[in-house]
Amino acid sequence: MIFLGLANELGWQSIVIIAVGVILVIIFMAVLINKGKYQARYKNFYKRMDKAITKKYNGNLLNELLINNLSKDQTNTFKSLKPKGKRKAKGYFEYYFKNLPELVILKSFISSDKNKNQLVILILDESDKVIYRWDKSRKVSGFIKASNKYQMLTPFIGYLYELPLHIHEGVPFRFTNHDNDYCLSYDIVKNAKKIKRKQKPKKLSKKEMKAQAKIEAIKQKKLAKAKR
Repeated sequence: MIFLGLANELGWQSIVIIAVGVILVIIFMAVLINKGKYQARYKNFYKRMDKAITKKYNGNLLNELLINNLSKDQTNTFKSLKPKGKRKAKGYFEYYFKNLPELVILKSFISSDKNKNQLVILILDESDKVIYRWDKSRKVSGFIKASNKYQMLTPFIGYLYELPLHIHEGVPFRFTNHDNDYCLSYDIVKNAKKIKRKQKPKKLSKKEMKAQAKIEAIKQKKLAKAKR
């Protein structure tokens, strides 16, 4: 009776408009709450990962150890490592194989394009042509294969170490191996199987340039801390 009286007083059209407005507010609040949950989840995951790679999966320290103590020759390949070196390198690759794709997926939940949630790591020749593509379907063996075929073990290890920070800041990251002029790059895409055969470097936006400067400051801070 009360509802019917209110409906007669306000009119059915007004009631419908109010109801739709309430529903929209509820949906908006739910979206904000979910986004907050995803942001917290991503932030916590990245913090744990950053702590782990700094202390246990530090590519700079691993490369130094492999070069000085655990390599049989200077071919810069996984197969050139001594047994202990292979175990350490494989354990390192396993960590990044497990955590990098998850980092990308968690970040996609709070990104403008949620469909871009697949990580690809590329090796480019001197003409920016893709000669090797890694995605999570290639697993750890993909890292090892690329390291052997292109003699880029230490560049690959170093690249993986710095990649999470660049993904976190949303900045492109290229590293050229001057021994053979091959270049490591990455992209976050909707379909890892469909990428351009040529990957020309893109001009950084002002936002990306600011993020790049932030990355350099963080790297210098970590290096200074490691030397203490």
